[in-house]
Amino acid sequence: MGRNVKSPKVLSNNATAIGIPVGTTAERSFDPVAGDLRFNTDTDKLEIFNGAAFKSVAGEGNSSITQDSFTGDGSTLAFTMSTSVTSNQTQRIIVAVGNVYQNPASAYTLSGTTITFTSPPGNAETITVIHGLDSNEATS
Repeated sequence: MGRNVKSPKVLSNNATAIGIPVGTTAERSFDPVAGDLRFNTDTDKLEIFNGAAFKSVAGEGNSSITQDSFTGDGSTLAFTMSTSVTSNQTQRIIVAVGNVYQNPASAYTLSGTTITFTSPPGNAETITVIHGLDSNEATS
């Protein structure tokens, strides 16, 4: 990966852009330096090397936060959310039962659109699930 920008590419008569390295994840430099910037064609994201690992650059835009509400009946463990949440997002959602925050390590698990509690929320207890907190995709 080059360390210097040598000549910008002209995109049109009115605009210029700086060409940066482009490639797949496997084509990353074997000896990157903190600050190296590239476009990853596998993820379609701009990424930067922070000195330890390549990290995706957050996109500009608004988060699409979703709130799902349910009512416990004292026996139901699983509830279906309106959008899918992957297992690595467990720490990036907020779950409350009767206005009490639920610990993701012990109170529930996630699988796709299903949240499953380890103990059934009580009868008439309000369950609130807020997700999409980690989104940074533009929503124009």
